[in-house]
Amino acid sequence: MRLLLPLLAILVGTLITALAFLLVGFATAACNCSRPIAIAFPYASILWDRGRLESLGGALMAFQFPAYSLVVAMARSRALRLRSALVLLAIHVVAVVIGLIVYRS
Repeated sequence: MRLLLPLLAILVGTLITALAFLLVGFATAACNCSRPIAIAFPYASILWDRGRLESLGGALMAFQFPAYSLVVAMARSRALRLRSALVLLAIHVVAVVIGLIVYRS
């Protein structure tokens, strides 16, 4: 059971990443802009602005949601899971704001 929960969390995060790739691809094609990528994958979009760190941005894009789900799954109680999910949401929102600022410039 100790190993099953982290593996399940990584699997769920990977499925969320695949779904996000699909939805962001449709949204990017619809608006002909990169704004949906900056919203769904802000860490990658911030690093893609830097020329040398493009490959690291791709890795962050692939591992962002599995890392989120792993952090939430490893919390010991429901209250800590909720707290960690809210902290991750706040961090993601800050990264989205930074990503959109970088996208505009």
